[in-house]
Amino acid sequence: MLALGPLSAAQVQTEAHSGPLAARPPDVLRLALQWSPQSQFAGIYMAQRKGLYADAGLRVELIHANAERSSLDLLHGDDADVATAFLADAIVAAAPPATSQAEAMDLVQIAQLVQHSNLMLLAWKDLGIQGPEDLDGQMLSHWQGAFSASFDVFFAAYDVEPVVIPQYYSVNLFLKRGVAACAAMQYNEYHRIWQAGVDDERLTGFLMRDYGLGFPEDGLYTTSDWLDRHGELARAMRRATLAGWEYARAHPEETLDVVLAEAAAAGIPANRPHERWMLEHILASILGTGNAPEPPGALNPTVYTQTVDTLVAAGLIGLAPDFSTFTPLDARTQ
Repeated sequence: MLALGPLSAAQVQTEAHSGPLAARPPDVLRLALQWSPQSQFAGIYMAQRKGLYADAGLRVELIHANAERSSLDLLHGDDADVATAFLADAIVAAAPPATSQAEAMDLVQIAQLVQHSNLMLLAWKDLGIQGPEDLDGQMLSHWQGAFSASFDVFFAAYDVEPVVIPQYYSVNLFLKRGVAACAAMQYNEYHRIWQAGVDDERLTGFLMRDYGLGFPEDGLYTTSDWLDRHGELARAMRRATLAGWEYARAHPEETLDVVLAEAAAAGIPANRPHERWMLEHILASILGTGNAPEPPGALNPTVYTQTVDTLVAAGLIGLAPDFSTFTPLDARTQ
């Protein structure tokens, strides 16, 4: 488990900034999570439940986003101090293309949690789909926005032109065979499709990271203004959150109990086998197996550049912030 020393109130409040706001941290730090309660956020739940945030001098309130307001919307609207978001979504929000009416968000990264992509396409094997070239002309669904960049590059690499329709929050259209293929997360929809009675033998899977595509996913983000005033709080949150994930890895059954309790309290249907599958895959994505190019919580500069280049090529962003601006807490930018 990561070493985590408690911070005194004096330590938390002492920062190298001036002005009345710098003298006192917020009473409650509001952390917006991307979606409904599930194992995707297990380490954060454990950091709160086991007092790791409290030991770090933090009083954290968790806010779950929904279909109407994303976690970044909550951050942008000053309804959250910190938000979780996928790396690509954060970059798109920080650097919209010149043709967009969207206003660039002031975003900086506190920590990169999920180090690799879990994004994939699943296809019906009995339709003759064995390899990428078999997707040509097929009707498929995938998520829009930043997700689409990986898929667009994948299709271009294999010179295929599927008929794409937007995918929303369900894989029911795929299960009803309304499309030949659909987007999925390895830790989520892939397992849900199996739970719906579809055995692996009936599917062909294309995991984007196996093709050198896909982006790192969940990270912790805030605004540069908030970080300037509360840098030590941000560092404490980073350490405590990673410690929460270490605790989740060491105590998986206790963690699943907490995840299921969070889901039940929110009225979200959940089952232990699915949440266990998700927890195992998320843990591997965050803490790795010891061979990861970066330590937990850090963003690889080369991966950042590759992600930016892919998003630019897809026309999804304009001029992105440089690595040091985007990741001010990274030791390489100090």
